[in-house]
Amino acid sequence: METDFLHVFIVELSRISVTVSLLLMFLGLLYWYSVYPFSVLSRCGIKHPKPVPFFGNLLMLRQGFFKPLTDLVKTHGRVSGYYFGRKPVVVIADPDMLRQVLIKDFSNFTNRMSRVSTKPWEDCLLMLRDERWRRVRNILTPTFSAAKMKEMVPLIDTTSDVLMNNLNVHAESGEAFDIYKCFGCFTMDAIASVAFGTHVDSQKNPKDPFVRNAQIFTSMSLFRPIMLLNMLFPAIMYPLASLIPNKKRKLTDSFFIRSIKEMIKLREEQSPDQAGKEGSE
Repeated sequence: METDFLHVFIVELSRISVTVSLLLMFLGLLYWYSVYPFSVLSRCGIKHPKPVPFFGNLLMLRQGFFKPLTDLVKTHGRVSGYYFGRKPVVVIADPDMLRQVLIKDFSNFTNRMSRVSTKPWEDCLLMLRDERWRRVRNILTPTFSAAKMKEMVPLIDTTSDVLMNNLNVHAESGEAFDIYKCFGCFTMDAIASVAFGTHVDSQKNPKDPFVRNAQIFTSMSLFRPIMLLNMLFPAIMYPLASLIPNKKRKLTDSFFIRSIKEMIKLREEQSPDQAGKEGSE
């Protein structure tokens, strides 16, 4: 009897020890996974704030990018860094070094940070990489010639007039207002006019379909659960991105795809003379 009890006790003890060992091993691997990317900046001699496991320095961006990055440069120098989740990011605030990176050595810095994306956004210029990026960039470059940029000026001037009218209304009222929102609306109106050929006043007409869909697209928070999972477990989330349902994303995607197709169709139906007249007006 005592022998059987001792045998059962030893078996149970061994099971518990194996379970505890596996649990400790899992926790150790999980901790290693959470901190092992955070040595890259230090090895490169780039100063940065101390990261926390999994999140890196992501929590400092809760109030936006401008103030945290300004404080980062003041504290750690004009060439410093931080960890955007698990990804190391280098912040350059030195004009000479920026010129070196963006012009002289641009061939070494062609790709942007890889992100989880789905159709059609994975085909946009910000997501493309290597040869696909070069091919699309070569196609788009003529669009930003001096002549084409001059054609955009009247559209931007019209949008600027709308901004000034809105600011005058606020100034005459004598009440406090959010000027950041005003300039955000101006940016949206300029993009709608130049890129999509759509004239909107997003401040006076916030229910305009373009304004509503653009706001949905740009209001994505870094701290939504799905976004955090994308940053913390990219190897798992990348393959699952297209399988996760997102009703808002589908609505905005379909709206902008439809708008672009309509714009292309309109351009194809126009004669070269009509397109030239529109550009010169």
